[in-house]
Amino acid sequence: MTHETGLLLLQSGWIYIGLTIAVAVVFVLSWLYGARARRKINKESIEVSSIFITSIFGFFAILVAFQLSGSTQIYENQRKLTVDEILSITAVADAAQTLKADDKREVLNRLADYVDLRQRFYERPIHPSGLETRGRALKDAGHGLLLHAYSLLPKYVGDDRIAFDNFLKLVRSMNTTFDQQYVSIYTQMPRVLWQALIVLLMIISAICGYKTGVESGQELGLTVLFLVVVLAAIAICLNLGNPRISSMHLDLVDAQFPKLLVHLKSLR
Repeated sequence: MTHETGLLLLQSGWIYIGLTIAVAVVFVLSWLYGARARRKINKESIEVSSIFITSIFGFFAILVAFQLSGSTQIYENQRKLTVDEILSITAVADAAQTLKADDKREVLNRLADYVDLRQRFYERPIHPSGLETRGRALKDAGHGLLLHAYSLLPKYVGDDRIAFDNFLKLVRSMNTTFDQQYVSIYTQMPRVLWQALIVLLMIISAICGYKTGVESGQELGLTVLFLVVVLAAIAICLNLGNPRISSMHLDLVDAQFPKLLVHLKSLR
C-alpha cells in the first residue's frame, strides 16, 4: 500500500470498516473451527492454550499502550505547532504596525495572502502531491515576505532600525514555524509497529472465535464487547497519530486562521 493510498483510506474511513470486517471474518471462521474441534480437546491442551492466550493478550495490551502514548504525543505536538504558527503570524502583524504607512500596507497584504494560503493548506482530501504543491506555495509566500522585508531594511535607521530588526526576526521565526508544521505531518509511528498491532489483532480475533466455538458460545456477548473495545482502541490510536488526515482533526485551532485573516484585512 502506498503512502497516498493509506492517507486516502484513513480520510474516507474505509480502513476502519476493513478492520471490522477482517475481525468479524476471522472470528466466525475460528468459531466454526472451534465448534468442530470441541470434542477432541482435553484438559491439558486447554491449560497450555490458556498460558499462550495470556501471553498474547499481555503483549497486545503493552503494544496498544505504547501506540496510544506515541500517538497522543504526535497529536499534542501538531496542535502545539499550529498554536505556535498562529502566535508567530500575529506577532508579525503586530510588529508591522511600527513600519511606515506604505510599507505597513504592503507587508499586511503579503501576510494576508500567506494566511489565506495557510488556511487552505489542509483541505481534504489530502493527497501527498497536493500537499507538497501547497507547501511550496506557502514557502514561497513566506520567503517572499522575508525578501521584501530585507528590501525595506535600508529605509530604517536609528530607533526605527531597532524596531525593524525585531520585525525581521519575527518574519524569520514565522517561516521556521511553518517548516516545522510541514514536517510534522510526516512524523508518524513506525509502520512496523502498526503491522505488529494488526497481526496481533487478527490472532486475538482467531483466539476469541476459537474459544467461543470450543465453549459452545458461552460468554459470546462479553467476547464481542471485548473485540469492539480493542477495535476502538486501535481507531483512537490511528486518529490521534494522524490528526491532520483522520476524523480527529484540529478544528479548534485551525478555526483561528479565518479569524486571523479577517483581523489582518481590518489592519490594512
